[in-house]
Amino acid sequence: MKVHKENLIRNEYDAKKFLIGTGILRAVQPCNLCGSTRVVSVSRGRSRCSDCGFTWGLRRGSIIENTHITYLQFIRIIRMFADDIPPDDAVAQLHMERAMVNRIYRRIRLAIIDGPAIPEPALEGNILQYYTASRADPVVFGIRIHAESIEIERYETPFPDIIIQMEIPWSIRSNILFLDVCEKQYHGLITYYPDRCNQETVIHTPKNRGTWPPLTVFWRFAQTLWSRHRYLERTQIPDFVQELAFRYNHRHRDMFHAIIEKISHYDYSDRQVAGERKDTVLSMATGAEES
Repeated sequence: MKVHKENLIRNEYDAKKFLIGTGILRAVQPCNLCGSTRVVSVSRGRSRCSDCGFTWGLRRGSIIENTHITYLQFIRIIRMFADDIPPDDAVAQLHMERAMVNRIYRRIRLAIIDGPAIPEPALEGNILQYYTASRADPVVFGIRIHAESIEIERYETPFPDIIIQMEIPWSIRSNILFLDVCEKQYHGLITYYPDRCNQETVIHTPKNRGTWPPLTVFWRFAQTLWSRHRYLERTQIPDFVQELAFRYNHRHRDMFHAIIEKISHYDYSDRQVAGERKDTVLSMATGAEES
């Protein structure tokens, strides 16, 4: 069953059926206490373990565990996220609590992030190696392009102030900087000072950049997407950058179904739902999740 804007599911029964069909809700799953697979269905969509007697609801282990939103509301939130509607606008359109919309947005983002950000060692002769002192070290993300897809990863370097090292003018240092570096390790960088608040995005071409600009299409895509999130806090940028990569790599697909596919294959354990993720640190500032 496909869901489009023009024929969005309009009742709770169909919404539940759709979520079960896509694998987001799992009607039958092993017991969480004893691990037994001898599970039977009981009333109102709940399941009971035949060995230990433990019962649980249909939402257990899903993205909407420990929430009280309806299945229909959840599908509409996914559509809002897929259409890149900021949380505040989604709150106004859905007439829901801001905290709940932020929570679901955050959980969706957990699923769509394409892999953990793994620090890479600096290469000899790399422009990132030279040190210049700074009061606040910038956050740096490296970008590689493969065919029509991109990969973005957090770049950890012992001498991180590339904004000063590249002699970027003072007038644009407070912005979110897109750097066309075209070097061996990365085709481009996204960098910013974490203690600044200017949300404008600026493309800057260093003097030593080559003549081939492989990220031209991506920079245009990134600036358009970033312009819709003018109130994005800098603590949220690391997650948003990975979301940006996901949206770019799936730009030729229906984003709603791309997100549904990621959610259905993501394991929302208690730890992950609470906002922790192996090998990376998520910084979406939406408050602590309830267990």
